[in-house]
Order: sequence, then C-alpha cells, then structure tokens
Amino acid sequence: MPKARSRKRSTAITLVLAGTLAGCGEPIPQRDAYRNLDDCLRDWSDPTRCEPVRDGRFAPSYYYGPHYYGSSYGDNRPRPSAHAMSAVYAPQASVKIARGGFGSSARSFFSGG
Repeated sequence: MPKARSRKRSTAITLVLAGTLAGCGEPIPQRDAYRNLDDCLRDWSDPTRCEPVRDGRFAPSYYYGPHYYGSSYGDNRPRPSAHAMSAVYAPQASVKIARGGFGSSARSFFSGG
C-alpha cells in the first residue's frame, strides 16, 4: 500500500492569512477633550499640545489635547486620559498617516492637524 503524501505548509503564509482573517486594521487616532486649559496641561504639560475646540463637538471654551493612539472601552468608545472629560476619534481628514518599510521594518507615524 503506498504511503500517503503529507502536505507541507509555509508558516509565513499561514500567519499572513491569520492576520488577514482576524480583521487587522489601522488604529484610529483620538483626542482628549478638556473643560479648560489647566486640565489639558495636567495630562500633556505643554501648552502647544492643547488647542481650543473649534469643530462644534464641545463648547468653544473647551480644549483638545494632541492626536494619539490610545485604548478604548469594550464598546469601542475611546478611553480618555486621566484629566480629560471625554475622548473622541480624530477626523481622518485632519490626520496624515504615513507608512514605510516592509515586514519587521514596517512602521506608522502621523502628524496631527
């Protein structure tokens, strides 16, 4: 009786397919919203990283901190920093994301606008 041929599989292809099927996506940048500049400075320590709200989401007297990649709650709402009253996902139009490299050298970075 002939021996059954075993099929060899590439670990690399299996990992690529697993990552694709798992729904890997780009992280979404977020910003913290603060009731005042002092609260923003407690988290970010630099007045150039805090700016008045101008998008109508909050009162114009409130401040946003810088864009960053943070954690979220179980229902996918962004989790605010310690002194923030809320956190919002940043509009994609105001964030420039650049990618470079391949494999282990890949990296992402952004600049907030």
